[in-house]
Amino acid sequence: MMNNTVSALIATHNAEALAIGAPDRTWMTYGGLRDLSANVADALHGFGIGRGDRVAIVLPNGPEMAAAFVTIAQTATTAPLNPAYRQEEYEF
Repeated sequence: MMNNTVSALIATHNAEALAIGAPDRTWMTYGGLRDLSANVADALHGFGIGRGDRVAIVLPNGPEMAAAFVTIAQTATTAPLNPAYRQEEYEF
């Protein structure tokens, strides 16, 4: 059976299994990712953001961007933007 949501994909892993990381960095476990996802969902809902809303993410590539994308995508549509964009590119 195929998982249809990001939440379903991360729900099936052991809480202690490594989920997101990078060389020479501390890795986040699936349990930590699920906890962070719940916190992000609560924060976004507190701002009135939910399904159908879009959230821009402006972070360099790395584990923080990956965690932001995965956690926000469970609540809203994510729009990762290049941090090297110029002001007019963001406005567009």
